[in-house]
Amino acid sequence: MVTRLVIAMAVVLTAIVSAQSGVTGDWEMTLSTQTGITTWPARFEQDGDRLGGEIDLGDNEVLSLEGRIDGTILTFVIVVPDLDGDQPISFEGELAGDMITGARGSFSWYGTGDWTASRK
Repeated sequence: MVTRLVIAMAVVLTAIVSAQSGVTGDWEMTLSTQTGITTWPARFEQDGDRLGGEIDLGDNEVLSLEGRIDGTILTFVIVVPDLDGDQPISFEGELAGDMITGARGSFSWYGTGDWTASRK
């Protein structure tokens, strides 16, 4: 009886810790646009409904992200520096376990298309 209770408590605590972490962690984002498939390593940091972190665009270009998470819906923006002026790129997606399914969007010079992310 005690063993079953300990196991049940461990399962509940694991679920609580997992739910609290939300999107926090390392992810791989994939953009599928008319310019092709682009993948970026990302690090999300969730603090309540606030979302922060960074995305590595490659070539020593690591950009901060800022956004929010409401339930399973997350929105965030990165600002890509450009000679013609900074280019904000907005993302919206839905978290489902270790996957994020992104809404179709416009990603500056990358074009329009879909994005997804998977937890590493």
